[in-house]
Amino acid sequence: MRWLMKLPAEEAETNPVSLFAILGVAGMGKSALAKLVHDDPQVPTNFDIVVWVKVSFEFSAAAVVSDILTSIAATEPASSASAHLAEKLRDKKLLLILDDVWEDEVRGRWEDLLSPIRSAKRGSKILLTTRIQSVADMAATTLGGEFECLKLDGLQDSDNFLLFKSLLNPDVNSQDYANLLLIGEQISKMFGACPFLTLAVVSHLRDDLKTSWTDVLQQHWYQIEGIYSILPSLKLSYDHLPAQLQICFRYCSLFARGHKFYMDKMVDMWVSSGLIPFASREPGDSLPATDNVSLLNPVDVGEEYFTALARKSFFCRMVETDPCGANQKEYYVLHSLLHDLAQLVSRGECARVDNGGFQDVMWTTRHISIANCGILTHERARKISYLRSLRTLIIESESCLDQETEFLLGEILKSTKCLRLLQLSVPSPFHVLDRFPNLIHLRYISLISCDESHLHKIFKFYHLQVFKLSYLTAKEPDLSDIYNLRCLRSLHIPDNMSSKIHKLGRLTSLQVLRGFEVVQNDGSRLSTLSNLRSLRQLGLMNLQNVQNCREAMEVKLKEKHDMRILLLSWNRYNNDTRVDDQIIGNHEPNREIQILHIHGYNGSVLPFWIANSLLVNLVSLELEYCIKWKSLPSLQELNLLQHLKLQHLFQLEYMGLGLEELTDTNESGIVCLPRFLRSLIIGWCPNLNILRTIPPSLEVLILKHVGFLVLPGIHQRESKTSVKSELTFVHIQSCAHLTSLDKGLLECQEQLGSLSTLIISHCESLRHLPRNGFAALHHLKFLEMVACPLLKDGNTAGNILPISLKNLDINPCGSIDVSMLLSLRNLSFLTKLTLFNCTNLEKLPPAEIFGTLQVLSDLSVARCRGLLSFGGLGAVSSLRMLSILCCDKLNLSDSPQGCCSFMLQELRIDCQALLFVEPLQSLRYTKELYICNDCAMESLAEGWLLQNATSLHSIKIGIAESLQSLPSQMDKLEALQSLHIERAPLMKLLPQLPASLSKLTIWGCDPMFMKGYEKDVGPNWGQVAHIAHVDIMSYSEGMSCSDDQIQGFEKNAYNPRHQFVVIE
Repeated sequence: MRWLMKLPAEEAETNPVSLFAILGVAGMGKSALAKLVHDDPQVPTNFDIVVWVKVSFEFSAAAVVSDILTSIAATEPASSASAHLAEKLRDKKLLLILDDVWEDEVRGRWEDLLSPIRSAKRGSKILLTTRIQSVADMAATTLGGEFECLKLDGLQDSDNFLLFKSLLNPDVNSQDYANLLLIGEQISKMFGACPFLTLAVVSHLRDDLKTSWTDVLQQHWYQIEGIYSILPSLKLSYDHLPAQLQICFRYCSLFARGHKFYMDKMVDMWVSSGLIPFASREPGDSLPATDNVSLLNPVDVGEEYFTALARKSFFCRMVETDPCGANQKEYYVLHSLLHDLAQLVSRGECARVDNGGFQDVMWTTRHISIANCGILTHERARKISYLRSLRTLIIESESCLDQETEFLLGEILKSTKCLRLLQLSVPSPFHVLDRFPNLIHLRYISLISCDESHLHKIFKFYHLQVFKLSYLTAKEPDLSDIYNLRCLRSLHIPDNMSSKIHKLGRLTSLQVLRGFEVVQNDGSRLSTLSNLRSLRQLGLMNLQNVQNCREAMEVKLKEKHDMRILLLSWNRYNNDTRVDDQIIGNHEPNREIQILHIHGYNGSVLPFWIANSLLVNLVSLELEYCIKWKSLPSLQELNLLQHLKLQHLFQLEYMGLGLEELTDTNESGIVCLPRFLRSLIIGWCPNLNILRTIPPSLEVLILKHVGFLVLPGIHQRESKTSVKSELTFVHIQSCAHLTSLDKGLLECQEQLGSLSTLIISHCESLRHLPRNGFAALHHLKFLEMVACPLLKDGNTAGNILPISLKNLDINPCGSIDVSMLLSLRNLSFLTKLTLFNCTNLEKLPPAEIFGTLQVLSDLSVARCRGLLSFGGLGAVSSLRMLSILCCDKLNLSDSPQGCCSFMLQELRIDCQALLFVEPLQSLRYTKELYICNDCAMESLAEGWLLQNATSLHSIKIGIAESLQSLPSQMDKLEALQSLHIERAPLMKLLPQLPASLSKLTIWGCDPMFMKGYEKDVGPNWGQVAHIAHVDIMSYSEGMSCSDDQIQGFEKNAYNPRHQFVVIE
């Protein structure tokens, strides 16, 4: 609504109509949201004409124009409807809602529609709903400007469960039906966060019994009676694809939900499996549009297919940031509903075999992925062996295979003679590889490891195109037979292997070569690469071993016109500066290069092709450990550059302008970065004191160990209108000279409308937050404040947190800890709260604050040494995971504030006495209990266990040196499946254990205790003989446990989770 009501910008003089697109797969509520906008009472007072048009699958501009004329009660003339509409809209402010649009191919159709709409009054709007990103792109391009977009990716799990509960019958009481709701919580996670499916499933289950609810958990949503009706709507997206894209989309069903798809790997698999043959571009064919009229390389075709699926919103682009925030990698995911659709439409062609059974393997199946080798039997292996058309076989296992499974897989490989792609993601699959000789048609093989004998078998697969190997057991392998692989185009092998291939130039089809090591005193080595004219990706390592400029020129990098990715790497500890300065200039790549990484260059002179910005097609540039560079040129002429990483440039002082010019120039006019840059990573550049501005296009900003005094601001164009930033992720760490956040980037928070993640850590001089805290960051989802000990809240007023916050991590930050907790009130979207080492904290917030946190599901409190009370914790009804560790001063006799209103999935504590304090004392329906390192605990709390008996399925006790026995009524814990105990040397005897128990683990017990439960011979073995997995070990010096107090504390950073260990 803010977009709808805001005043038009100055740029709207030439583009009077602005566009907003709502994107999402079927069932996400796009049309429902547009209807809410349409019906809002503010709309008629702000627009002269409001029109809703349901656009048909076959886009017709004439039909849409006719619908608009009809809706505004205008008779359609016999001559030109378009001209008539233009006249009717003149000087009228229009809101046009185009619902469910599909047209993304013919721009002329959009031009026919939008031409008369341009005559509408300045400030007119078009609201578009579509499933396809490229539809919005084409509409915006035709309209002649940028557009705003809202992607409906689905509800959060907690929100979807709230919707699920709200749709139940009013007489269903959450306490009476607690177990039913726990099942319902799992069911609500099955629908891809799709509100339409949630509504349909709850309508189906509303009056059903627990047994039916449990049955639903074992099914796919599309197998549930009454839910199948959404499939035709969802399948429209698939039916709208060209046939070639449909084939490639179906292949994606081989991978698990949430799988990370990387373009290069996926294209290699498509090509090798035969999905993309060599093709030529003919007029009128159904290939995605391209500027090339003749495209003979299947890899190029595959990349176009992948890009087309992304533009059509089948793949969603993501950015992967490592836990340290220093590296990024682009990948794509399928929405879970589209993944389910892929499985449906690929039945009979593709099958993914996991724990769900084997029914999808049919005699017509051509592509199989086995995600769990443990379910293989002789019968199932025989069924796969009979598949004469099998082209793809992907086998995954995290652990080594047992002898029987290896035999079964070997039998499969022995029979599948037409296989084109084999991926063995299995450690040490040596016995499986003995069946290799039959696989003569292989185009693609990926292995974790193999030995030299199997390597020579692979070198006889003359059609092999892609070879990937992570580890070779032989130290000095004979690789001479690799020259048989004349079709090989992609080689991914350990770095030490490439240096042993002495005539690599004979592999003239090679397109990808990573980690080619230059060996000292072997002048012919680089010259062997001169014949590899088809190279698209090359990594050259140990360039300090290049002897002279002539040798460097023999690589002929500039003549490799297909090359797009180049890595140049020196051993930074063993360089000759004078030689490096001469050689790097002779490694100039062709002008079409897109990705360039330079690592360890020890020269002081920048190569001229960087200094003069000659590589105008660069998309990614990474410069690391070039420790003698003091300046970098302005990179603003690299208009295509999207990713820039500068790391360990220890002497770097400035970019673009010199220091004196930087001081004298108005900061809003300074531009030294490309205007379309999307990610900027600067790390370990302690002498870089200033970067005035960053471009508005930037999405990711990571600054670590940089000497900035002030954070950079957003570059403003020469316009009175404030430019909005695209920043979504900001990480500021160890900037030792940074004292305030009140200037620069966070000063004008209204510009940061897209910022969702903000991490500020280890800035030891930082004293001041922004004047109003972070309250104006209206889309901030994740906030982490870590180890900024001088921070104070003296310059802030009121609430300092935005209501949009979903994840808050406070890790000692001066005096602002308490202020932040007081600002929790009404954070109705907060799902996770972490408090670590907040020494000033004496009490958790009262019930008046906790009660407003409607979706808080995960609370972790650790090393808050001054904490005395749980406060109003019991008021958080949505809590599912609770961890209380190393809070030694908690008052165990504290009077409760109200009753406990939550049901926990997981409880972690390090003091069992907390179970006798409210709200933990009143807990029911807890599923998992972890007690870490309670050295005073002599027995478990029997009463508490019994009141959770119907739900508790896992108990883990770590380092219980005083534990003498378990409760006598342990057998009444009817749901218990796993019991794990560590370091309990005083235990003498186990009580009767429940029949449901399937796993018993006791490590570090008394040797006599262990002997009593020795399998088949121990006098007490009969007590545990019914348990499927029993592992009892006495304590020995070789065990990993020590006398140190070790407690695990999980702490969520941004997207990844990582483990923090507290050692006392």
